[in-house]
Amino acid sequence: MQSKLLVPLIDQLLVEQQVRLYQCNAVAVSAGPGSYTGLRVGLSTAKGICFGSNLPLIAVNTLLVMAQNCIDLFHTSPSLPCNALIIPLMDARRMEVYCARYSIDGECISPTEAKIIDTNSFREELEQSPVFFTGDGVDKCRESLSHPNAHFVPLSPSAEGMRKIAHQAYEEKKFENLAYFEPFYFKEFMVHKK
Repeated sequence: MQSKLLVPLIDQLLVEQQVRLYQCNAVAVSAGPGSYTGLRVGLSTAKGICFGSNLPLIAVNTLLVMAQNCIDLFHTSPSLPCNALIIPLMDARRMEVYCARYSIDGECISPTEAKIIDTNSFREELEQSPVFFTGDGVDKCRESLSHPNAHFVPLSPSAEGMRKIAHQAYEEKKFENLAYFEPFYFKEFMVHKK
């Protein structure tokens, strides 16, 4: 359903903002991890716009966007310890999540991984510093991750977090190859018989 709405919504947004594609500098898209179909549809649409309008493509890690949203939420808080961690959790079915670790400055401390959540998950990090868990995987993990240093911030990725990251990538001219760039699926697509 979203695939049918995506292009009309983009068109509506441009009309509302009184912006034409030739006035844009680049197109930013979520690179994943995420839903196989969602990533394919989003990237195909972004590539089509870039190709048709001769715009560069910027790909942004979904977990970094989630971390950036959390950083923005706490940016005005002087009481946040400098060693605090932000761990975005993306629901990957059952008790598994996709996650990565970020500093409060947005620096990636560990690469994206798939993790089965249990009572010992992130124990080392929680013993060392406050950890802010964010994203749509928070609710499934809240009970398992009971620790005084565990804080839960149920935020979803937003365009505002992506805008900041994409703007920095644009300034640094970190563009993707339109012909060869593929989303970061993290896992192989699997087809199951009914």
